[in-house]
Formats: sequence, C-alpha cells, structure tokens
Amino acid sequence: MKEEKPALTLYHDWDSLMSFKVRACLAEKQLPWQSQRVVLRNFEHLQPDYLRLNPNGVVPTLVHQQRVIIESSVINEYLDDAFPANPLRPVAAEDKAKMRQWCKYFDDEIHPALRPLTFELMIRQRFQKMQKTQLEQLVQAHPMPQRAQAFRKLVGTDTDMAAVFNAIDRVRKIIRNVAQRVSHTPWLAGPDYSLADTASMALVDRLQRLQLDCLWQEVPETTDWLRRLLARPAFKLVQPATDLRMPSPKPEIMTRVRQGLLTSAYQTD
Repeated sequence: MKEEKPALTLYHDWDSLMSFKVRACLAEKQLPWQSQRVVLRNFEHLQPDYLRLNPNGVVPTLVHQQRVIIESSVINEYLDDAFPANPLRPVAAEDKAKMRQWCKYFDDEIHPALRPLTFELMIRQRFQKMQKTQLEQLVQAHPMPQRAQAFRKLVGTDTDMAAVFNAIDRVRKIIRNVAQRVSHTPWLAGPDYSLADTASMALVDRLQRLQLDCLWQEVPETTDWLRRLLARPAFKLVQPATDLRMPSPKPEIMTRVRQGLLTSAYQTD
C-alpha cells in the first residue's frame, strides 16, 4: 500500500528564523509535513515560480490542501485553527491577547534586531568575493527594496561593527523585556506554554548560533524560562543539521565582539 504524503507542505529554508518558528509549531502540534526547501543563499526565494506562490519573496509558505498561507505568525495561528489537537493558544481572552502581542513583538522587534547580526556575522561571508554586477542580477527581483539594499551593502565592505553593537543593544533590551514578563508568569502569555514561546525558540536558537547566548546570562530572571524552553522536545527536533546552517561567525570578528561587550561603550542603560 502506497504511503500517502502529508497534507501539509512547508516551503522553508532550514536556517531561516521565520521558518524555524513554523517548524517549531508543527513539532509542538505533532503534525506530519512535507519539506520543500527554498535555498536562500541561492536566491531561490526570488525565482518566478516561488514568487507566484509567495509574492513577498520570503519564507516560509505553507500549502494545505491547495490553500496557500503566508507570514509565519499567520501560519502558526492557521495551524492551531485547522488542527485543534495540542492547542498552542490560551483560552482566556487576556492571555490570548498577550500571546498575540508577543508574536507581534517577535515580528516587529526581535526579527529586525537579529537581522543585522545575521547579515554582518554570518551571511556576509558568502558575499565577500562576489562581484557587484553578479549580486545585482540576483537581488534586482526582490519585492522588498530594503532587503535588496541590505545585500548590496555586503559586497566590497568590511564588517560593520557599529551595526553589530547597535543590534546587540536592541537584543539586550529584548531580553530584559522577556525577563520582566517571565519573572511574573511561567510563560510569555501566562500560565501555559503558547505560540509566543514557540516563536521565541527561534530567538534562542539564533543567539546560540551567533555565539551570543551569553547575553541571557546578564539577566538571570530568564534562567528558568529558558531552561524549560530548551527542554521541550520540539526545540531539538526542528534545529537544522550543521551542513544546512549559515557559516559560523569568524573567530577574529567574535573576539572583537566579546571585547566590545566588556566595554562601557556598548552597555545599554
């Protein structure tokens, strides 16, 4: 008997923050799904076939019974609606609002804070020897001009350390906000684990990969929440294999970053 394919297909890349967030939701809800990798380093997300599926030219995209769902937070709520088992949204209206507030915070604040660190410490390595004309051919179809411009800035330039430390300051503020919340309640949305915590797995994973998970240690109020988050089986299940990761930050750059972390010039208030 031929085995049926899962009804869910996720177009994603393994080391994409927003893709991680949706894979974590799928894992928490124990849903089988089919992987359709969109290799960001090859700019497959800007190819005509993918742009017809997702005109924003970003990952992830979920396809469920020919329904196309885009935007990671929307996808996760869709999954919780379409598959009620193992619910990831609170019942109480106030807690549900808190959950949505934190999911929006991830999209509006956390993801933009992590993007410069990702670009400067990891993605930059793939563009050091690329010609500007070659890059232009790849990014000219990008539907988001700001993201296309971010790629352009990687060619022919050195690591922007000011951008790195500005982003670290933003991450420190984010961690303090998390600490303020979880010092009063077990999980971000209230007494129960929710989609807000699921989204935060992507933050935790990326800081580990950036070798900046030391930032959590500056705020001990996050220790218990972080320990419980890391202990959830979904976290390890959705982490990509090393060969599917972006390059690790260069040791010589991270030496400069660690030195900067110890100086008052880069401490936040």
